[in-house]
Amino acid sequence: EKFASCAYAHFLQYGLSLEERDKYSFERVDMGNVFHAVLESFSDRLAEEGYTWFDFPKEAGERIVAECLESYAVSYGETILYSSKRNEYMITRMRRILNRTVQTLQYQLQKGAFTPENFELSFQMTSDLDAVNIALSKEERLQLIGRIDRVDTCRKEDKLYVKVIDYKSGNRKFDLAALYYGLQLQLVVYMNAALEVQKKKNPDTRVIPAAMLYYHVNDPLTETDKGSPDIAEIEAAILDELKMTGMVSDDEEVIRLLDKDFETKSTVIPVARKKDGSFTQASAVLSDRDFETVSDFVNHKIKELGTSILDGDIGLNPYEQKDTDACTYCAYKSVCGFDKKLGSGLVRHLDDLNQEDAMERIRQSLGTGEGMDETENKNGGVQ
Repeated sequence: EKFASCAYAHFLQYGLSLEERDKYSFERVDMGNVFHAVLESFSDRLAEEGYTWFDFPKEAGERIVAECLESYAVSYGETILYSSKRNEYMITRMRRILNRTVQTLQYQLQKGAFTPENFELSFQMTSDLDAVNIALSKEERLQLIGRIDRVDTCRKEDKLYVKVIDYKSGNRKFDLAALYYGLQLQLVVYMNAALEVQKKKNPDTRVIPAAMLYYHVNDPLTETDKGSPDIAEIEAAILDELKMTGMVSDDEEVIRLLDKDFETKSTVIPVARKKDGSFTQASAVLSDRDFETVSDFVNHKIKELGTSILDGDIGLNPYEQKDTDACTYCAYKSVCGFDKKLGSGLVRHLDDLNQEDAMERIRQSLGTGEGMDETENKNGGVQ
């Protein structure tokens, strides 16, 4: 994803291993690290105390969150969280967010038929997977490392449905256009790896992708239509705000397994119906065939990007697309000194694609038989 964003930034980070100077401060990325660690520890503690994600009482959940957070905060970043009153307040804020998170995750699980099977599933523990060991040529192979935050499964007769969830501290949305340009490959790689793991465990079972989702770890403020809403209405609005985003199978059986109460609009997954029963345009659904197409496309895209990395491509080529670009939050701006006004010819202008158009381009890319052999027009997107 970094290479697809800007080859030079990738070279500075992974080729030269340049790093920003460490500061004794607690930043947003640190908060994400704490969230992931506490949620992993929370799952272990539930099992130790005889609870599951479906049945732990609210009071027990809050107690376990507090204990896990306190244990982690004491050792994190050389006690950075106890270095100032401001940072100590961050512990209170994170505890509130984590309490909201575990209650919402429990609600979302109770609405469906899936059961958590793996937490923090490491690729290193499954190094024989084709999904994360990708041959670039006869002599060269690219190995991906990482961990899937959560894998849920649901067995129905001879079928095993798989759902992967990635916890995000930022409000990231899954976007097929970003996937098409190589900027958002992670979630599909997770699904490919999870499916392969389950196929190895269940060789006589048909393993099917059900959903790949982001959960935004947050305790949001929300608005309601009423001037003085009651507590139940506020809670419902917050649950809707924390609904997971991503892509879901368009199979009716799968959707019922994800949200048993779904009628017109789900409070768990990004799916809604029109009056005629069809899915709304905003619904993030894929057919089984499109899931397979997206999976194949990501493998091809990784091969393309990996080959370019090994070929030594370190060109300064930041992307720009509508309201986003590679430079705004780049840590290496002071190194490259890039000025978009002076170096406009180096900028890759990516087309602003809706989900349907992006999916069509993904199909066309695989359907040509030429893989990812496309010509990028620096001033006009992909041709």
